Amino acid sequence: MSGLVCVTGSKGSPGATTLAVALATSVPPDAGRVLLVDADPDGGDIAALLGGGSNPGLVTLAAATRHRFALDEVERHVQPVGDNVALLAAPPGPDQAASTLVNLGPGFAESLAQTRAVADLGRWRPDSPAADLVRAATATVLVVHPTVAGVAHARSVFADLSSRCRRVVVAPRGERPYGPDEVAAAVGAESVVIVPVDRAAVSVLAGGRWARRAPLGRTARALGDQLGLTASTETPTEESAEVAV
Repeated sequence: MSGLVCVTGSKGSPGATTLAVALATSVPPDAGRVLLVDADPDGGDIAALLGGGSNPGLVTLAAATRHRFALDEVERHVQPVGDNVALLAAPPGPDQAASTLVNLGPGFAESLAQTRAVADLGRWRPDSPAADLVRAATATVLVVHPTVAGVAHARSVFADLSSRCRRVVVAPRGERPYGPDEVAAAVGAESVVIVPVDRAAVSVLAGGRWARRAPLGRTARALGDQLGLTASTETPTEESAEVAV
């Protein structure tokens, strides 16, 4: 199945970038190419995380399409970062990143919706320049810090995202101090997906290697299956399966 999956975080909830990279890299090579898009308006860091640069990427794409957006233009501005993963990098500065997303506009979002793509939107805010991507996405994953403050803020973010995207999946990082049932009830979601706090896997990703067998990698694979990034015949493990409430 093709389509765009967005990953974003609420206030005080780090981990959106790591989960976006894990989702993209967890797709097996025989499932097809995945486009990993750094669309954080506060400045991109995926290229640096994977040992690359910001060009080519969003800036060169915006310059090439400033008069008219051609759907096939995206392919000319990506960087290969794995066997089946291509990165569309963002500039590190927030002003340039935000203005570039605004300039790309709805045509960019529509082009991503016709591919297999994962986009990191960074921290969500209602006036985000990445809002067009959420509207075009098949699903948006909201990373939540399962604390009192984190869940309280996530409730309004979840409501805002749900008004823009057909499917919003809440993903708490860990199960403490609040578990999945409590987070789902407080945020207003029907279900949540627990994302393990896997520091070892983060280190592997930062080194440019994939961590498909680590807890984070297995969770990302199961979540990707649920969101249609890849079709899998494997049965998700208990720790990586979606928790229905």
